[in-house]
Amino acid sequence: MAQSKLRHLLVLDFEATCGDEIKGQNEIIEFPTLVYNLENDEVQATFHEYVRPVVHPRLTPFCTDLTGITQDVVDAADTFPEVWKRFQDFLKRDDLLGDPSSYAFLTCGEWDLQAMLPRQLVTSNNDHGLDESGKMIPPYNRYINVKKAFRKHYKLRYEQGMASMLRHLRMPLEGRHHSGIDDCKNILAIVRRMREDGWKPEWNI
Repeated sequence: MAQSKLRHLLVLDFEATCGDEIKGQNEIIEFPTLVYNLENDEVQATFHEYVRPVVHPRLTPFCTDLTGITQDVVDAADTFPEVWKRFQDFLKRDDLLGDPSSYAFLTCGEWDLQAMLPRQLVTSNNDHGLDESGKMIPPYNRYINVKKAFRKHYKLRYEQGMASMLRHLRMPLEGRHHSGIDDCKNILAIVRRMREDGWKPEWNI
């Protein structure tokens, strides 16, 4: 496989409705993405919006306790199709990400782009991002799972979650765990330390 040179990593970490009442009908309620410039080692742009759920519009107490997201925040937000459209505009803005082959998403696990986003697109009756079989299309299927990269780079036996990776590196958790935007910042801190330790983000096509 040929290797594409990456210029940006898009660090993404959704938060979604959760709790026993949801029964697998999770919806995205926080949509954060940091555009990290690999050459300059800086965050070049940030997308961060909350999303109003429609299938289960009332957040469970468990969800609020976990994420810190309150009912008034999601009530004041737009629904997913509107936020998704603005995210497409964000990707196109100022040609920052004009060449999709120059960037890849980076997530902490497979859930965000392999499970949650496809499910949300189906729930919202929005086919932008999905092929006819319901699978994600480029650029949304181009992502690096930092759990796998971390395990491989540090030669660990098992994959670790974000908090465990921070502990392994003796780094503090900044902000609130399960706040999407704070998780993105902590994931990026891990990425920066990995790069200091010789890791080179790569995407094979």
